[in-house]
Amino acid sequence: MRNFAIAIVAVLGAGTASAQTEQTDSAVAQPQVAQEALADSVAAEPEIQEMQHDTMSISAVMEACMAMRDAAATHDVDAIRRASSELRDCQTTPFNQLRCKDDSIASLSGHLVFDETFADSLASGVDVYSRADAMSHRRGPSRGQTADGSILTKTCFVKAKQSTKYTFSSRGLQELAVVAEAGGLVTMRIHVTNRVGLDVRYDDTKMVKRGMPQRSTSFNLPTDRLNTVELEIINCGTTDCSFVVISN
Repeated sequence: MRNFAIAIVAVLGAGTASAQTEQTDSAVAQPQVAQEALADSVAAEPEIQEMQHDTMSISAVMEACMAMRDAAATHDVDAIRRASSELRDCQTTPFNQLRCKDDSIASLSGHLVFDETFADSLASGVDVYSRADAMSHRRGPSRGQTADGSILTKTCFVKAKQSTKYTFSSRGLQELAVVAEAGGLVTMRIHVTNRVGLDVRYDDTKMVKRGMPQRSTSFNLPTDRLNTVELEIINCGTTDCSFVVISN
């Protein structure tokens, strides 16, 4: 009997030791899982921050253009200078790849050009509206989507109650915004195609007939090939107006 009791105690002792070992292993494994999850989170963080930066960048340009429009409309010199500084800080790139499909391009003369140099001239009391065409064409070489994340801008023009169409190439995440000069009301229609049959639309759906002073949208396009984006801007207002197209 004594030998039997000793055997039972030995078995129970071994079971307790095994359970303690499993608990210890579990306790060790849990921090490893947590550390791995933390490492994954840290590894993913730069990508998330980059996406947020890009979104904020196009928003910053849009806000600066809206500020310039409002300041120019009220002839507020201090506000014009602030808007110019904000635009300069955005370090935009000319969106010269944006091609007008119209047979003839109407003159911007007498209308606002969304550009920091134009704003500087306004703040200095220079009448640059008469030289709007030259101011809008003075910027650098033609470029499409930029590898360094620069935001693209181009000032364009549309007659009252008419529309104008533009095309450009794009792939991946496409962000677009349009800001009209004071009094302008616009609506966007966007048609995307490619050589393998893509045929989709990203038209505005809010206040389409009445138009809005500014518009913005974003959508994802195939990344394995270039896609052709046709952007139509409809002037819903009763006066001619300039507008700026903003793209990532």
